[in-house]
Order: sequence, then C-alpha cells, then structure tokens
Amino acid sequence: MTTKDAGGPACSVCGLAATIKQGNQQLCDKHYRFGQMRAKAKATGKAVPSRQDLASMPGADLVCPDCGVQMNWRSRNGQATVASLQHYRDGSMALVCRTCNTRHAFMDGDSYRAMPKDHKLCPTCKCIKPLTEFTLDASRSGPAKRKSKCGQCADQFVKQWKETNRDQYNAYQRQYRAKRKAEGNPVHRRP
Repeated sequence: MTTKDAGGPACSVCGLAATIKQGNQQLCDKHYRFGQMRAKAKATGKAVPSRQDLASMPGADLVCPDCGVQMNWRSRNGQATVASLQHYRDGSMALVCRTCNTRHAFMDGDSYRAMPKDHKLCPTCKCIKPLTEFTLDASRSGPAKRKSKCGQCADQFVKQWKETNRDQYNAYQRQYRAKRKAEGNPVHRRP
C-alpha cells in the first residue's frame, strides 16, 4: 500500500506516509513513537495503553498539557520536546514533553502539575523557585536551557569545591594569570 501524495510506502496503521520500517511494518513517526511508548511501559511494569488510548490522551494534539510547549514525535526534531507517555501517580496518563516527564520524576506525588509555569524545582535544596533564580546554561537549548541548581545552591557548590580542592584551584588560577600575562593582557587582582 502506498500513499498517493508521497508516492512511497504508507504507514501500516494509519495509511499516511511511512518514515520507518520496523520488522514487517512501515510506520509513520507517530505510530513508531506509540510503539516505543508501549514497549517502555511494558518493560517497566506500568499500564500499557492501546494505540487508540494514546491517540485520545491529553497531549495527543502535540501540545504538552503540563507546560504548553509544542511537541514532536521524533528526537531528531528536538529531544527536549519529544512526546513521552507520563503515568501520573493518581492513575491517569497523558502525553507530555520529555522535559516535563523528566522533571515530574523528581517531585513528590503529582506536585509537578500544581507548580506554577514560571517556577522550577531545585534538586539540591528541594525548593520550588522562580525561573529567575536559575542561571542560563549556554550549552543547552529549548525549554531546558536553565541550569538544574538554583543560583544559591550552585554558588554553595562552587565555594565548597574551592575549599576542598584549594591546591588545584590555586594552580589553575596561577596558570591562567601567567597565560594572560604572556598574551599581553594581564589579569589585575582586586585590591
């Protein structure tokens, strides 16, 4: 069976253009992801929803019900926004973005759903704080571009590391200042 529009193989489930061959089946991105979700639920001993259940869940329209971000079916289109099956502790299920799914795992009960949208849990101090208290991480993109620790915990971690690794830190600073001086741009210490 082939689709008229794409001219290629059609999804064995819905008839849309297939993008992946899995075993004897040709699958579209959506039904491939549904298969992954069902397999993971089965492997972890959780309730396994049918394809019809997945298609009718909150988030099936590819908008995360927890944070409102636009989701996608494949990680090649953005890993943080891949639709994931979330088993809430109250027994309900939904399709949420991978970022919300991950954050939900670290919070007590279903308290993640009650958290304000512009707040985040610091895993170190276990406090829910506004996003403004979390610094941006240049190595990340998308909705998870803020560091996991709040500013206070991050500062405390750095301070503690400097105290326990004083020799290593001092050697690094001497090397850095010598390099800058050799380049003609010395570092001036604060008085």
